Amino acid sequence: MVKNRLYKFNPFKIRTLADQRFLTAWTVISFIISVALTSYFTMMEVFSQYLPSYNPIIGGLTGSPRPPLHPPWEVFGSDKLTFVLLGYDEVDKWAHRSDTLMIGAVDFYAATVKVVALPRDTLVHIPRRGFQKVNSAYAYGGENLVRQTMENFFGVPVDYVISVNYDGFREVVDALGGVDIYVERAMHYDDRRGNTHIHIEQGWNHFDGAEALNYARFRHDAKGDIGRIERQQNLMMELFQQRIKPGNIHNFKPAIDAFLKNITITVNEDSPRRVPEIGFEELMSLAGFLSIIDKDDIAFYQIPTDDLYWNGLSCLVPLYNRTSEMLEEVFRNDAPIAWEMEDPGVAVISEETDVPVIDMTEDIQ
Repeated sequence: MVKNRLYKFNPFKIRTLADQRFLTAWTVISFIISVALTSYFTMMEVFSQYLPSYNPIIGGLTGSPRPPLHPPWEVFGSDKLTFVLLGYDEVDKWAHRSDTLMIGAVDFYAATVKVVALPRDTLVHIPRRGFQKVNSAYAYGGENLVRQTMENFFGVPVDYVISVNYDGFREVVDALGGVDIYVERAMHYDDRRGNTHIHIEQGWNHFDGAEALNYARFRHDAKGDIGRIERQQNLMMELFQQRIKPGNIHNFKPAIDAFLKNITITVNEDSPRRVPEIGFEELMSLAGFLSIIDKDDIAFYQIPTDDLYWNGLSCLVPLYNRTSEMLEEVFRNDAPIAWEMEDPGVAVISEETDVPVIDMTEDIQ
């Protein structure tokens, strides 16, 4: 009677078919395990810089990045930066006016981004031009005059001015893969002279770059420019939440390439914390930072205003108390001085008396 014996592999004595099958199976399984482990550790090395970690600066587990190969505070040479986001129209190439004006503060160690919009019809003091609507600053003196005007109004030094035209906006959104937006009310507007045709239905919409631009430009409803600002900020937040995240990192490079091709970044040469030039490395580091911070730490604001008719000019002026509180919250660590009613160039309206209070050191022109 033949007894069943437990098979035992001897690597130095391969004679039977069973020996060959066992050796082949062992080789294949070992290869698969090695490839899997190599891939896992390689991916962890690449993506580890985008994962939340312990931050020794503020303590505890945070959404701020663990020190990557090129962390943004090293790339930019500072723990924070300020910028002005300028979106301008192209209807008249000889007299561009800014459709969008926002000022923002990024704090790398606190892992926060705060952006404040200034309505384009706000009455401000423009250097060498007197009191006018803020959107005319770009037509008078380009990015540098816009920066000076915004610095004077907010009392905050600006490191960079980011100028976005229509083509740049469209290409960046397309490179990111578009964006999903819920539209509360249908939008319909036609302007044959400006070749503008906006038709967006109520409900969920997936926008490519051109459609997102129409959504961001629309202002022909009861809320006018105030509603447009709300939509622009909603669009920016949705882009952050849907597209600027580690899982979409493969789209960062084409988006940054489109950004550098179409969008102008003007550096404030007087800023002690600016870098001489913003290029791919700086933007990639910034995109990595934005992709991992908690979206609750990205906040958008809008300067509260009221209507004013002044010297034949229909414009807006900020509500002083609410504006002062807002700017204290946003720029408490950036503003060298408090935002006060007596500051030169500030046009405000008192909420207590509802009486316009404007420093008219120069007449409106």
